[in-house]
Amino acid sequence: MLPIMIDVKGKQVTIIGGGRVAYRKLSVFLGQGAKVTVISPDVVEQIRLLHEECRILWIKRKMMPNDLTQAFIVIAATDKQSVNAQVKAYSKDNQLICVADDGDCGNIHMVSYKQKGNLTVAVSTGGASPFLAKKLTDQFFQPFDDAYIEKIDQISQKRKEIKASDVSDGEKRKRLKELTERM
Repeated sequence: MLPIMIDVKGKQVTIIGGGRVAYRKLSVFLGQGAKVTVISPDVVEQIRLLHEECRILWIKRKMMPNDLTQAFIVIAATDKQSVNAQVKAYSKDNQLICVADDGDCGNIHMVSYKQKGNLTVAVSTGGASPFLAKKLTDQFFQPFDDAYIEKIDQISQKRKEIKASDVSDGEKRKRLKELTERM
């Protein structure tokens, strides 16, 4: 699989399932500004509260084939393998789908990540061990304090200035490289 970052702000994410795993997945997308819909007859308290606060939409029933039509990303997060397989069957080829209990069934994996400012550290074990991925993410992220994050923000601003300048492309590359060498 190709590691990429996707801007999900304003995108429709549909999650089938209402348990703890569904809540963990929806929290990631909600935190990134996605429009989240949960489809499940029952949900954990945290999902119910988010629905009552109008932060997500909860459709209180079993999934139907047309429920996935508008989704950019589909998450199958039930504790029933047959339902998760049905989610995969109902999804379209152009949709991104994550099947929580079977990483090989979908076309995306959720990775462990930490993000602060312009710095994101993400780790995947290809589904082999989510706990190890989280442990490694924490270890890799630890050395980056607030001062380091601020330097990245400063580099971001200077990068914009350099790219907008009238100097040659070669000079731009040279200046951009110098920025990172000073970190």
